[in-house]
Amino acid sequence: MPRMRGLLFMPHERLIGFLSYLALALLLPLVTASLVGLLGHSATLGIKTFLLIELGMAILSPLLNAVLVSTRSRAHHHRGKP
Repeated sequence: MPRMRGLLFMPHERLIGFLSYLALALLLPLVTASLVGLLGHSATLGIKTFLLIELGMAILSPLLNAVLVSTRSRAHHHRGKP
């Protein structure tokens, strides 16, 4: 049985996790900023939107990770049999 390294241990799960992260980190802000820039008829507004989203993700990502890890550790905590 393979040793579990972190939460993802199978190759396809790692690929799915990586692609999900890539979509969240790059594609979502890029599409949002492009739409804002096109609808606002301003390239600088689109660039500022992209930078604001990326900065917010950079700041909130460690906080969200800490919350999710602590939630998972509580959820997987096995108590003794009653």
